[in-house]
Amino acid sequence: MTDIAACSKPRRVTVYCGSATGTRPEYTEAARTLGTLLAEQGLGLVYGGAQIGLMGVVADAVLAAGGEVIGVIPHQLVNAEVAHPGLTDLLVVEDMHARKMTMASLGDAFIALPGGPGTFEEIFEMWTWSQLGIHRKPLGFLNVAGYYEHLRQFVLHATLEGFVRPAHTRAVAFDDDPISLLERLLHAHVPAAKFESTASEAVWIDTVAWVHVADNAVLHVRSVDRDAFYLPGGKRELGEHDRETLARELAEELGVTICLDTVEHLTTVVAPAHGHGAEAVVRMICYTGAVDGQPEASGEIAELAWLTLADSERCAPADRIVLALLAERGLLH
Repeated sequence: MTDIAACSKPRRVTVYCGSATGTRPEYTEAARTLGTLLAEQGLGLVYGGAQIGLMGVVADAVLAAGGEVIGVIPHQLVNAEVAHPGLTDLLVVEDMHARKMTMASLGDAFIALPGGPGTFEEIFEMWTWSQLGIHRKPLGFLNVAGYYEHLRQFVLHATLEGFVRPAHTRAVAFDDDPISLLERLLHAHVPAAKFESTASEAVWIDTVAWVHVADNAVLHVRSVDRDAFYLPGGKRELGEHDRETLARELAEELGVTICLDTVEHLTTVVAPAHGHGAEAVVRMICYTGAVDGQPEASGEIAELAWLTLADSERCAPADRIVLALLAERGLLH
């Protein structure tokens, strides 16, 4: 195990990415930016050895900026993945297992650019090895154009459901900016693996919310003690069902009565809980439904606002996800 232990000062970064470039130009641009950054910071690149797709883009960017590039490729894929002929070093290994082990050994941190099943497998194996204490190297996903957003949501969901420990969730970085992600990984401290329960380290907040869309905007509220807007709703009281909580919260916050026979589940999102500390995570179960009455601020609500997709930065993280989902479904423009 010592051959893949973390170095005190990173020398190389292993990057996993697709052998295709994808449908968005942002993917190519992010790969190029990351490669240039690695070279500028004196960091070598370890990658899968191909000259095609994002693999080729990131390698070419490092080389163009005068950096070191080590490719690792199984002999049966030399032709299929079109091995890059201009690398600092190309290591041709026996099989995929040898490839992954070699890339893990040579790299001091791991980054996943957009990619397919191979990319997923490689970065998830490094995450698993971190949990098991096989290495203590930082890893992260470059969330280009929201490519890994659904995965980030799923990881948070798996944590909430008790299948991933909070400490292991925090060990993985998601960032949409190459500069920021690289900075986080270079200064990350990965603690030694612990196998006792760490469920108490995180604060989980379970809420229900009402999604009301009209004239290309969504009704939001801001309470007197918050600086961000959020969807009307709140936490359950003991013994309440979702619809009962929704009815109570809307009456308290907006002075309206929801028509229970019209209530339908829209989506469930998991995100950092705004205003509750770095360890807090919220699961927000979202419903639509008709109401009797005109919504007005009451109780602890300081302000109502009809927000559009362009107003996302004014909202709590979970609400931003809902706005994006509504846009995807054609309900917002």
